[in-house]
Amino acid sequence: MLTPFLAFLNRHARPILAGGIFAGLALPDLAALLRPLVEAAVVASLSLSLLRIDWPTVVAWGRRPLRAAVAVGWILLLAPLLTFGVVTVLGLPPGLAVALVFAAAAPPVTAAPAFALLLGLDAALALVLLVAGTAILPLTLGMVAFWLLDLELSIGLGPFLLRVTIYIALPFAISETTRRFVGRDWLDARATGINGLIVLALVVFAVAIMDGVTARLLADPWTVAGFTAAAFILNLVLQAIGAAAFFWLGWRGALTMGLASGYRNMAIMLVLTAGMAGPDMWLYVAIAQLPIFVMPMLTSPLYRRLLAAGT
Repeated sequence: MLTPFLAFLNRHARPILAGGIFAGLALPDLAALLRPLVEAAVVASLSLSLLRIDWPTVVAWGRRPLRAAVAVGWILLLAPLLTFGVVTVLGLPPGLAVALVFAAAAPPVTAAPAFALLLGLDAALALVLLVAGTAILPLTLGMVAFWLLDLELSIGLGPFLLRVTIYIALPFAISETTRRFVGRDWLDARATGINGLIVLALVVFAVAIMDGVTARLLADPWTVAGFTAAAFILNLVLQAIGAAAFFWLGWRGALTMGLASGYRNMAIMLVLTAGMAGPDMWLYVAIAQLPIFVMPMLTSPLYRRLLAAGT
């Protein structure tokens, strides 16, 4: 009975994920009930996603380390630096400004390869950016938090980096242990079920992350509207700059860089900065899910046209 259910989740992933967000808004009690599972859902979704990775593809990109380093450097360092400069010039409220910089400093979403496949882009490049960006995050996030934002955190740099490393290393350890225990063939035979579990973990996150958003929307609709506009603008601007900066990769590669630049894993940033980035961080992480799940539907015709023109 479980297998058909997971297959159903896999087949209808996009509407189900979007539905999870609106379910969290419509059912605030359910969102509050699931809120303690946010961190577990993040770890579970990343661990399961790593089980679906084609590691030979990652190794192949590793043979071009300079190209990969430049791409990851833009994602994790240059993008937050640029965002910090813009929010400073604009004089945005501190809570929103910090959230935007953290968003620009996040690695690509765990579903980046899936989005790339959906849009006809380079899934291998999206995979490399996801893996490399997530693995290097403990170093770059520390620099962004302590040196760029100068946050008054309650813990020192050492313990902070240790916590970041644990949350990122744990999914890698879980996936590698599972792969060694059951074997690659066993995992490949159950790809649909694993994909369904990924969707289930993301639905739990989507519902739980909306805890408090409904009340905030009713009490302060203009703030929520401003955060929503900022999330869509940041997504689109980073996509445009990322694609333009990497035009030398060709249309497909450049658009993939744009996708990875805009679609950021704010879930893992919420886990790693919980209690440190301020109360507006939770609100922004929740709102930031809207463009991630809506934009593929809106931009797919544009991607098809640009790819056809490039060919």
